[in-house]
Amino acid sequence: PGSWPDPACPASPQPAPPRRCRRHWATPGSGTSMAQAFLAVGAGPPPPWAAPAAVAVSARLEPHAAAPASTSGGGGPARAASAPAVAAAVTTAGCSALVAAVVVLRGHRRRRGRSVAKVAVAAAPSSPGRREALVGAGAAAAVPIAVLQMPAPSSAAGGSAFPPTVARAAGDGLFMFDQAYGIPGLGVGANIPIRMTVMRLDDGGYMIYNPCNPTPECVQQLKDFGVSEGDVRYIVLGTIAIEHKYYGPKWAKMFPKAEVWISPRTFSWPIDFGAYVPGVGFAPGTELKKIPRDASQAPWHTQGVDHLQITMDYAPRTVFEETVMYHKSTGTFVCTDMLIGLSDDPPEILTKSPYLEGLLWFSRDNATENVDTGSEATIRDGYQKSTLLLNNINPRSLLSVAAGDLTVPDQLGLAFKSPQPQLGYFGWYPCNWQATDSPCAQLEQRQTSTAKGSKSFECRPGWRGEWARLAAGVESTGFQVPSFVSELQLSRDPEAVTGFAEEIARRWPDMKQAVPSHFTAPLPATADNVRKAISQVAKGPPGTEARAADLSAILNFRDYLEKNDLIYKPQAGRGQWRAV
Repeated sequence: PGSWPDPACPASPQPAPPRRCRRHWATPGSGTSMAQAFLAVGAGPPPPWAAPAAVAVSARLEPHAAAPASTSGGGGPARAASAPAVAAAVTTAGCSALVAAVVVLRGHRRRRGRSVAKVAVAAAPSSPGRREALVGAGAAAAVPIAVLQMPAPSSAAGGSAFPPTVARAAGDGLFMFDQAYGIPGLGVGANIPIRMTVMRLDDGGYMIYNPCNPTPECVQQLKDFGVSEGDVRYIVLGTIAIEHKYYGPKWAKMFPKAEVWISPRTFSWPIDFGAYVPGVGFAPGTELKKIPRDASQAPWHTQGVDHLQITMDYAPRTVFEETVMYHKSTGTFVCTDMLIGLSDDPPEILTKSPYLEGLLWFSRDNATENVDTGSEATIRDGYQKSTLLLNNINPRSLLSVAAGDLTVPDQLGLAFKSPQPQLGYFGWYPCNWQATDSPCAQLEQRQTSTAKGSKSFECRPGWRGEWARLAAGVESTGFQVPSFVSELQLSRDPEAVTGFAEEIARRWPDMKQAVPSHFTAPLPATADNVRKAISQVAKGPPGTEARAADLSAILNFRDYLEKNDLIYKPQAGRGQWRAV
């Protein structure tokens, strides 16, 4: 980060920086894990210099400066030019977290690609812009690996050219660093909190688990907690998921004396470079050690940190793998995607610009609703609805353009009537949410049809009820395994998941809290509650029949993937957690 920005480049991307300087404002990006690749593509409103005027719209409430690119090669003119085009194309679909899944289930891949392209071209009248939009639309319809980007921070965040970080202590010698990233295609929309955890070892050194973006603010916060360069003993990448390991190489350069430990099955696609991906991976020659399944073989085992590791071969040529940690002195269970907990109020990081604007955009039930942007209740509503979209994927309470429930012409007409076009996209809001249960809503009936019109305005569950069922977790513990991880990955071997959950409770009975890498943390926890939440994967969707029905879209997607051998059917032996 010390090399950002180039002093020879202007301080702002407006109106049009030299081509060699554009990488300094291109948002850093990366690929996604297989499950996340089903969500969508593209992200963030493009900088005005990188897209046609008709689509280069600041979707924030205030002017913004785009975030700088990764110096390891994640940005650059090519990425800067392609990402906005993808963003512009997919933004027209709005609420598009389910686009890829819906396309597959409805069997209209080609027709959907033409539809998105047509809309994108209509929004980009200039010739170069039309070509960019077409390229972006084609990518949206066809590319299986998506692009993840940090939304550009607003000038309201103090004029910083870097995404914000919220740092907090979660105990004596336990520190959390929260950032966020946006779901591609929703520049103003759903943003996911992502967390780095730093644990103090018994000898006074520190372990960094799942490193985040090392912005100057983040690095200074680390120093403020008393962690200096020589104090960092280990940098641990606890999963193969790209968003949790992407910044590992940067931290390895910043702390060259620290040992780097990676998930044993780390791979890259379509060419498997392992962790040494040219340009964005670790530099050749960097010593990388594989986290042992036998925790007693890890150097931190005698320094107050224990771990367990589970590997699940859930689909051809891909795998889920996660190493969960236990910080003994604070009684803290630290994990990546193994658990989430949801509070009714948004995590602090999401209340900062540019993420706050996303919550305000989602706060409306429909395009013509007028909301109080200064109200905490409004912000809370936006958080709960966007989180429902991220976890339930296609909530039953939601009608959207992406799922074919609403039409583009109708929603464009409503955009012209929007009382608050400043919330983003000139009033375009391709969603219609049902707030409370309709009298005729069948709460416990799973929606098996994905055809257009399978949802109706009249008979829908309300999103407030859906949220309550989601936030309750498993057996009212407040915990659950994220739905994508649960239904598409860990459920491929129920026996292994059950054994893993039982071992967590057996080995760490004095657990007091949990720090997952997404959403709310720290969470009050007991070993038994964590066991219940994880072992529920082997039993099927959590909670009541109504909660299972809320997951209709994911369950339908799972069934489709199983039927077509795109993921393995559940079978003993696909998962492994015991040390040999």
